[in-house]
Amino acid sequence: MVEPSLNLNSFRLTARLSSKEAIRYSPAGQAILKCELQHSGTVMEAEKMRKVEMNLMAIGVGQIVNVLDQLEIGQLIDASGFMAQMGFNRKALVFHITNINT
Repeated sequence: MVEPSLNLNSFRLTARLSSKEAIRYSPAGQAILKCELQHSGTVMEAEKMRKVEMNLMAIGVGQIVNVLDQLEIGQLIDASGFMAQMGFNRKALVFHITNINT
């Protein structure tokens, strides 16, 4: 069992890039690219296979933006990062991508 004090927040997903916005820049000059990922697969849950299909909003900040920008729509990727609220007043979650394998 993981100790709660470790504060783990790690997320990994194999998905297809379904859309991406143009690169923009934060007031601090950080490159930002928002995109949407589409996942379809099966997982084991309660000793039974379950089909999972979902669309997920994602964002890249900093150097990973260069990698995201080069991806083609429909390209399959293995992305990892963490989950966070979309903003201070927005409760929706967004996947912050920190690493991509193609």
